[in-house]
Amino acid sequence: MCFSQKQQTQDKKLAKANAEYEKFSFVKAGKLYEQLVNKGYDSKEIYARLGDTYFFNADYYSALQWYTKMMEDVASAPLEYYYRYSVCLRANDQHEDGLAVMSAYYKKAGKEEEAKKWDPVTYLKAIAAQSDRYDNLRQASINSPFSDFGAALVPNEEAIKQNLKIVQVEKSDKDRIIRENAQKRRSDDGNKLGATGEFIIQEKKKDKNQEKFIVNTKEADFKNDDFLILSSGKMPKYKEVIYATAKDSGIFKRKHNWSEKAFLKLYTAQIDEDGSLYNAKKMPGDVNSKYHQSTPVITKDGLTMYFTRLVVYDKIKNKAKNKKAISNLKIFQAQKINNKWGDVKELPFPVNVEGTSSAHPALSANNDELYFVSNRKKKTNDTDLYVISRKKGGGFANKADSLGEEINTYGRETFPFVDDSGVLYFSSDGHPGLGGLDVFAAVKDEEGKYIVANVGEPINSTSDDFAYSIDIDSKKGFFSSNRKGGTGDDDLYTFLETKPIAFPFKLNPVYSGTVKDSVSGQLLKEVEVTVFNDLKEKVKTIYSDESGKFSLDLAPLKNYTFEFKKKGYTTEKIVEKGIKIGETKEMQAVLFNELEVVVDNKVLTLKEGDNLTEKLKLKPIYFDYGGYTLRKSSKLELDKVINLLKTRPSISILVKSHTDSRGKDDYNMRLSKNRAKTTVDYIVLEGGIAQDRVWGDGYGESQLINKCGNDVQCSETEHELNRRSEFIIVIKEQNG
Repeated sequence: MCFSQKQQTQDKKLAKANAEYEKFSFVKAGKLYEQLVNKGYDSKEIYARLGDTYFFNADYYSALQWYTKMMEDVASAPLEYYYRYSVCLRANDQHEDGLAVMSAYYKKAGKEEEAKKWDPVTYLKAIAAQSDRYDNLRQASINSPFSDFGAALVPNEEAIKQNLKIVQVEKSDKDRIIRENAQKRRSDDGNKLGATGEFIIQEKKKDKNQEKFIVNTKEADFKNDDFLILSSGKMPKYKEVIYATAKDSGIFKRKHNWSEKAFLKLYTAQIDEDGSLYNAKKMPGDVNSKYHQSTPVITKDGLTMYFTRLVVYDKIKNKAKNKKAISNLKIFQAQKINNKWGDVKELPFPVNVEGTSSAHPALSANNDELYFVSNRKKKTNDTDLYVISRKKGGGFANKADSLGEEINTYGRETFPFVDDSGVLYFSSDGHPGLGGLDVFAAVKDEEGKYIVANVGEPINSTSDDFAYSIDIDSKKGFFSSNRKGGTGDDDLYTFLETKPIAFPFKLNPVYSGTVKDSVSGQLLKEVEVTVFNDLKEKVKTIYSDESGKFSLDLAPLKNYTFEFKKKGYTTEKIVEKGIKIGETKEMQAVLFNELEVVVDNKVLTLKEGDNLTEKLKLKPIYFDYGGYTLRKSSKLELDKVINLLKTRPSISILVKSHTDSRGKDDYNMRLSKNRAKTTVDYIVLEGGIAQDRVWGDGYGESQLINKCGNDVQCSETEHELNRRSEFIIVIKEQNG
């Protein structure tokens, strides 16, 4: 009878412990399980669950004691416990044993190839190769005796305003380039002179092949511009972080059942010039609730925040899908209104799925995608990384995609972050690491497959290392760890990256292409190709090779302007939108030979001394008798000359003005000089052509083109032929 009562008491205690475990009340469950063990209750299931209560609170030392007991009969152990046991062994510096268990884990799972990744010689050598790339690694002074983690970079409002001004300037520059290239296209369709209407010798016929000569400068390429990653010059892009802390939860401290620790709140801290953090303050506004908040991410325009919040069971709308009555982590959105965060809303399906947790949002470099963590297809606290597209007008796509087996393992993948170049960072205990959670970096190769690399020491340790973030301009960054020697449970650390992580292929995207002559199609060598960034700063200069080809790699996800220059050719500009890591962009630049024109479907080459009036079949520039005022029809002809000069900067002209023979010789000389001046002034003042490219002179009646000299009877039409202006080509030497 006594034995039966004792057994009933233990059974009730076991049932209560299991109930707490099922609700993820791990601390309460752990105490009950230990009481049972101390009373002589011997069960592998209890050992396993006791290990879990410590494992899921990152106490790998205590977890190892119980997992070791459970794994005494390794053959009967569930598959997931191979993985958890291995994590604990490695976290406690028992690497060889941990690797052996991990190898056995993958073999039991039928993944022999994965087991090879855990060869100690191979993966430890790979980690060593990525190590020692960091300097000034230190604890943040704002750490508390509690949990502090997840420093999220906050866009600098001043830099945002500066970038918006740059965008406006860039758009006006794009419009200008569009207009310039449109003129060139019209020229190609007609006579290659860039005439705007009158100066069309032949009937205009659109040549569809010419469209390909103007690469990415059509208006359609620019009308959907987002706020892209723009360099902010000397102004730092980030001056503040938002992080989660368990300190100061108020007079009445609420505790989370999972860990029996205070709930997390979001705080802000300022970034000092040396990368350290100071002036920590609790975030104002409506983001912080009574329960957990953590891991925010803010859009590049600084107006939208996504963050993690614990939704307790009582607040869950659809309890039918949450039969265990457990609380879930959800991703929320907040808007910045009047400089305060408000309008807080839970994101809908498929970001959040009822009965599961979604957490730790991150944005792609161009803000087009949202990455997050979810356990929707995993057990207990094991999580995978997902990504979903953001819609331009707000909202999300209808499906969230797993990042696949290259990223997600049987273990935990969590805390994603994407830097401004597009490198994905995350933490995992399922990829080969030093123990606990390690930080990894991943990029896609040419086949679109993720290549994953451990970032090495000292970022990674045998403890949990997670929530990595970095400003790629300053190379300053942050991560979190529960390693020994810290101030609290989890601590913030700052660092300076001194060398980029190495991948087996170039990270920078490659821009390559050809440069050709617009008329002959001949590929042009020794063309100067200069690249400018959004601040109009020169980034790089190269030259096309003997085959007219060029190729260069540039930083990803940044906009560039390519300028193509060659002596005797017009300068061409092409604007390219930023592309991603590892991508390639094919370009084709078409330069216009400044001395080639097409008249009546024939290519003519201009040379020094040619008269444009004759070569291009311009109507003569006529003046009224005795005057030097331009006729309206003459202005139309001068506009064509102006357009030629604008598109061919190596050409200058000498304007020669003449009179007829009537009147005194000295009067006619003065009159012709006035006509030359009028013509030059119109080209310079109205046409915007530099003064040093146009000059003129008057020749009076000294160069008549017919018989109508002094005292010769001629008609008015015949005299009019002598009242003319000529445009003589002078070739101006150019640099380059």
